[in-house]
Amino acid sequence: MAMLLSNPAPPELVLNRHCAECEFQTRCRKLALEKDDLSLLESITEKERRKLRIKGIFTVTQLSYTFRPRKRSRRAANREERHNHSLKALGIREKRIHIVGSPDLKLKGIAVYLDVEGLPVRDFYYLIGARVGYGTAVQQYSLWAESMAEEKEIWDTFLSILASVQQPLLVHYGSYERIFLKRRCERYGGPASDSIVDQTLKSPLNLLSFLFSNLSTDVLQ
Repeated sequence: MAMLLSNPAPPELVLNRHCAECEFQTRCRKLALEKDDLSLLESITEKERRKLRIKGIFTVTQLSYTFRPRKRSRRAANREERHNHSLKALGIREKRIHIVGSPDLKLKGIAVYLDVEGLPVRDFYYLIGARVGYGTAVQQYSLWAESMAEEKEIWDTFLSILASVQQPLLVHYGSYERIFLKRRCERYGGPASDSIVDQTLKSPLNLLSFLFSNLSTDVLQ
């Protein structure tokens, strides 16, 4: 901190996850767009930016021209695509969403789409939303809690819902729901070990990880 304050030059502009809480967010983002800064790619790390600069790549536009789709062997056909920053950069440059290969999302079992809301500071989850798809029919649940005691009740109800579904597959978006499942099992206990519900809780499907690798979703407005 002392070095930053004593240096007459301003610090390097780098967008990060804390920008949303900063009063200078709009100003910094405007400058980053003007510079076409690599930190516009939300998932890129400082180490990765350093490696790119050594190669002479300093902007998103420069990085976008390095993307080359690779032909995959039959042996690697079923492997997940690796996240590629140059693909995201291409999406930003062209303001389009690109899809790598032919993504095939296989849902084995009956999908139970999960969405939860809570107060992280209190470690309290007040809503568990679940949507069960039975072919063309859909069953939807909204489980609300006003207190910690009711939170346990909706957790138990949620486990009962999973137990009523034949071959359930939990589907969610992002890490928030995964953390929820882990913490509620630790606090209130989970289903019987090796039961279908136990296996379901341990192997949820995160849609974000699927989209993250296959789509250039960082398209700037």
